Amino acid sequence: MDAQEPRTVAAEPAAAPLRVAVLSIGSPLFPADAAAATLAVTAAAVGQGGLIVLPVIARDPASLALALDRLSPRDLDGLVLQMATFATAEALHALLDWLGPEPLPLAVWALEEPGEIVTNSLCGAQLWCSTLQRLGRRAAFLLGQPGEAALQAELTAFAAGARAARALRGARVALIGSHAAWFTNLAADPWALGRALGVTVAQVSLPAFLAGCTATPEAAAAAARRWADVAFDAGDEEANRATLGRSFARLEAGLDRIAADAIAIRDWPEILYDLEFRGTWAALGELSDRSIPIAPEGDVPGALTALAARAFDPAALPFLTDISGIDRAGDQLVLWHYGVSPRLAAGPRRVDAALKQESFPLRAGPLTLLRLSQRPDGSLRLFLAEGAIAAEPCGANRAAGWFRPAGETAEALVRRFIGAGYEHHVTALHGDWGDAVRHLAQALGIALDDA
Repeated sequence: MDAQEPRTVAAEPAAAPLRVAVLSIGSPLFPADAAAATLAVTAAAVGQGGLIVLPVIARDPASLALALDRLSPRDLDGLVLQMATFATAEALHALLDWLGPEPLPLAVWALEEPGEIVTNSLCGAQLWCSTLQRLGRRAAFLLGQPGEAALQAELTAFAAGARAARALRGARVALIGSHAAWFTNLAADPWALGRALGVTVAQVSLPAFLAGCTATPEAAAAAARRWADVAFDAGDEEANRATLGRSFARLEAGLDRIAADAIAIRDWPEILYDLEFRGTWAALGELSDRSIPIAPEGDVPGALTALAARAFDPAALPFLTDISGIDRAGDQLVLWHYGVSPRLAAGPRRVDAALKQESFPLRAGPLTLLRLSQRPDGSLRLFLAEGAIAAEPCGANRAAGWFRPAGETAEALVRRFIGAGYEHHVTALHGDWGDAVRHLAQALGIALDDA
């Protein structure tokens, strides 16, 4: 292969958007009108936001086949089985035949009947969940009436977790170079990732990548405008913007040559200190808005975690961060890193005199911390912490903010993270995504570590 042509991961044809479906399960031994009424209310309440309600109640294998007509398990991200009435496992066995080996995330939804028992939905859910477990299938359990706010939130979280599970299974991660020098704990086991999730880690050599980082003067000039309102600690501001624009355009051109679902790049120290790429860390912050997530320092699990976060919400801007400081008296932690989208800034942006790093305070509001991680034996686990970024800035450089955990103290979070041997990066995502992370862990069948 020519040195000017970096190795890339083979691209796949674009797939149609996938969905989460709700399938109502019934029995001819229970009132058909009650099941039909439940289906109508369900369609009106949850037939939005990526969830579709199948119009046929599955009462037996024949009606199940009609409900799933022209659908394949690969057409869906997840499937919610609503127990419109109690039902035996006859249709369940037919459903498992339809699923085959596809690891489609499942949820079993029971209706709440606090008084007269008409549908006996809860008992049916128990029967189906037990049968699924005995047959080696995992299923989330949902409880509530269609239209209830708590139930709708749980359906939304299940759908997000199912989308993330679909995104991770069979994903292709391009690793540019390797993990950062002597960041030994960031080494990923590609064989274990392949066995667990079907993930492929495709190596791209750092020299080959840099050889593809070429850009026109016009592209560099256009990129420089990204720093139009940014203050610089020293030097000619227009010249500094031009320098950052060139680095951005070159890195963007190199990344454009790589077809992958997520990218981990060894930017530090080689690219950062290359005089042709001054301002790399600021450029990576802007590049983090791309549809394909990027994890700096060659962090493959970090790239996969960001891929899952993007599946929760394609408009989300996950960012890799360090837990770099603790204020035990104030019960808060300092989150601090580079390569963070400036769209998450809550105040002025500035770049240091050496053009090494860009600094700004992080936007306040709910924040979820998560990390897909490999244990030393290669098995997977998922870290979760929930909380919020405080409104007051913490004063640290780079992209930084005070994180206040919910459900545990700041010190307890740090001790939990360090005591379990997690790597020093964690992915941060604005919003309350804890339930989606829990559903993701269940869908993948991996251990969840939360407070």
